Amino acid sequence: MNILAFDTSSEILAVGVLKGERDRASLAVEGIRHSETLIPAIGECLKRLGLAIVEINLIGCSIGPGSFMGLRIGISTAKGLSLALGIPWVGVPTLDAMARTWAASGRTIVPIIDARKNRVYAAIYRGGLRSGDYLDCSIADILGKLEAEENLSFVGPDADILTEYCLERPGFAVEKDRPEARALDLAELAGLIYATEGPSPEYAGPLYLREPEIG
Repeated sequence: MNILAFDTSSEILAVGVLKGERDRASLAVEGIRHSETLIPAIGECLKRLGLAIVEINLIGCSIGPGSFMGLRIGISTAKGLSLALGIPWVGVPTLDAMARTWAASGRTIVPIIDARKNRVYAAIYRGGLRSGDYLDCSIADILGKLEAEENLSFVGPDADILTEYCLERPGFAVEKDRPEARALDLAELAGLIYATEGPSPEYAGPLYLREPEIG
């Protein structure tokens, strides 16, 4: 199966393509111009693998939490390509894809997305599995939930907001973000979700942990 996946949830656009079981290509583009850069980035990844868009069998897309505008761009693109190509699409929770990149480390993994207003989107993963709900909370709240942890990594595009705290906490670390790897992990998760749950329904939308701000 050939899978195209993209993450538009943050300021870093990440696109990945899996060609069969072995060949893969990914690309990360910084900036918030996802509406302008997403399609060219998809084209570049397909070119690297010698694939045409009509050879894609499944589309995976991050559904949040994250940037409201970014998520809308990604999901509308996934639905549009799905309709045009006659293939299924699958929504993948953003935090799950971020955590999967580091699942083999054996450490507790906490993906961090800056939710603004001194809050973060986060979740806690142990042994590669999410423990508890997706969170929209203050930094103090998430740190309070981690007091008993000994070996923990904060990951994701905004994990560096915890750098100062980790300098004072033995066993805690901030990992360098790996958006290109995340895009490929998102593609793999899309394949797994599709195999067990089937495609996302036509009405599926963003995973919002708070109401979008309008105006």
